[in-house]
Amino acid sequence: MIPTFFVIVILMISGLLKITGYHPMLPHFTEMGLHPYVKLLGTLEIAFALLFGLSKTSKLGLLLLTAYFGGAMAAEIPYHMLAAPFMPLALTWIAAFVRQPSLFIERKKIAQLS
Repeated sequence: MIPTFFVIVILMISGLLKITGYHPMLPHFTEMGLHPYVKLLGTLEIAFALLFGLSKTSKLGLLLLTAYFGGAMAAEIPYHMLAAPFMPLALTWIAAFVRQPSLFIERKKIAQLS
């Protein structure tokens, strides 16, 4: 649960910074034309992080965070800044794998690896 908690804290802080308008990437969001949607994006980021953190909705949270950061990477392609959304996505997937390997590997193969 420690990697999951770490990811949730990072995403919550990022979402809160977007909502309050103190995010360091705010000028870049304005350049991209996303300024009117930054508060909505911050709210979605927090909501998806909370879904990821709850055990009953972790699969849905993982799916939504993957879509969220996938869209962010697609939006960043013209600006050559793919690392910014890729890092939290990679951390989210690592945390999901550590927390629940059965999402990625069949249960039979997990038993064989043990």
